[in-house]
Amino acid sequence: MATGFDKNKIVHSLVQNLQQSSSAEGAWLGGSTATGFEDDLSDTDIVIISTNPDEIFQTVEDTLKGIATITHIWKVEDSPWKNFAQKFYVLDQTSETYYLDIGVFQSLSSEDYAEHFNVERHGSPQVLFDKKDILKQASQQPRYESSKKIEWSQWIARFEILYRTFLKESLRGKYIDSYTFYQRLVMMWVQLVRRHRTPQKHDFGLRYLYRDLPPTESQYIEKLLQVPDLKSMQVAAAELRSKIQTLQKDVSV
Repeated sequence: MATGFDKNKIVHSLVQNLQQSSSAEGAWLGGSTATGFEDDLSDTDIVIISTNPDEIFQTVEDTLKGIATITHIWKVEDSPWKNFAQKFYVLDQTSETYYLDIGVFQSLSSEDYAEHFNVERHGSPQVLFDKKDILKQASQQPRYESSKKIEWSQWIARFEILYRTFLKESLRGKYIDSYTFYQRLVMMWVQLVRRHRTPQKHDFGLRYLYRDLPPTESQYIEKLLQVPDLKSMQVAAAELRSKIQTLQKDVSV
């Protein structure tokens, strides 16, 4: 870790300056701080409410420059969230694993923040300030995920087509093509397991599986992803297919 690196000092300085900004209405710490898994390798996730994201990012950058040199800034251009801006910052006097993830939501409606108080999905956000009680109101009515039920006949048909496509490419000896379709088979299995174990995170994919699943289940997925060659891939895919076939009669999946 870099000498003198203090994550808490960075957060304190940012909060102090953001709270003084007339453009910032509220802010919270998310990520590993919210989920309770923060450690020495964790980054800092701060989410801010503001109708003027450019001014917020300027405040963030001015603050960070007073602490260390900013070596990299990644402006996210394809965020899945509406009215959301996001930048990542790397500083020169921090550990090599550290960065700041700064997000700015522009809505001032408490309803738009209810999802972030879904503890099963995002953990418990640590509210830093809340000038107009937007987050307080959002926390009183957390929004939970309601994923669509899988149409099993279509799901199993899709799996079978992907399996057959994988198999023919593997028999042709094309590792890259085979792995592409094999990975999609694995992700379909992950989808099933997630819906059963962590329905509020049904769309999280491979993220946090070590936390969310029993060790035997996460280890099985790890094993699926560690195939060294085409033959091993064929064996693993056939085993996975067999597991899927045993579920065909369970229409409640």
